[in-house]
Amino acid sequence: MSAGFQEWLTARTEEVAGPAGHLALTGTHPVHEPLVIDGVPGVWDVDGGRLTVTVEPGAPLTRDGRPLTGTSYVDGVLEAPGVTIRTLTREDGPVVRTYEHAAPARAAFAGIDRYPYDERLRVPAVFEPYPQPQRATIPYQRDDVARPHEVPGELTFTLDGTPHRVRAFAGHGELWFVFADATTGVSTYRPGRFVDALRDGDGYVVDFNRAYLPPCAFSDWYNCPLPPRENVLSSPVEAGEKSVRGHAHPA
Repeated sequence: MSAGFQEWLTARTEEVAGPAGHLALTGTHPVHEPLVIDGVPGVWDVDGGRLTVTVEPGAPLTRDGRPLTGTSYVDGVLEAPGVTIRTLTREDGPVVRTYEHAAPARAAFAGIDRYPYDERLRVPAVFEPYPQPQRATIPYQRDDVARPHEVPGELTFTLDGTPHRVRAFAGHGELWFVFADATTGVSTYRPGRFVDALRDGDGYVVDFNRAYLPPCAFSDWYNCPLPPRENVLSSPVEAGEKSVRGHAHPA
């Protein structure tokens, strides 16, 4: 088992099942005009493309532990009683996500099915950067949405003697990619899985034991990218997370 794997599992549990984890997401709210969100203080709006919130004095909405009052430009993470608010900006404008600490999905969570650790599926990879990063439009799981992703290059690696080449995305602090394989929709989540390519000396390693379910496996309020055709692997990847326990492999 690779160094740090147990720590990764612990962090992954918090990311999924913590008070503001994926299971706690109960609302994704695009903001195009003044908006009031149930259970969250303030009126949310857009000013010059930037997200604002207007709250009355004493309203229990904080940023970095400090109460907000009046109208403020906001980004990042805010807190209200029992709710964590995360904000992001897409090409079509700001979005407010609400994570309820007492969300029923957290209480009902029974864990994640995963394959046993297999050292053979921790493989070296070579990153081949493009002369200039590309902006690729990637289809998403729900609502016929496609969104741009920065694709800085390609990763090559070998599984069971078969060479593979995938398009790598920028983000998550490293390179990563969404993929499908022969297990997809059979023993693993039908829309595909994610995995990071981690720095390993002067190169990279792809540890498929750390292949993980996308956020949309845990909450319908997420919408996740699907694998581009280059990222459909002919080899079965019997490693990493398979599905949320008690769930099928939904589309």
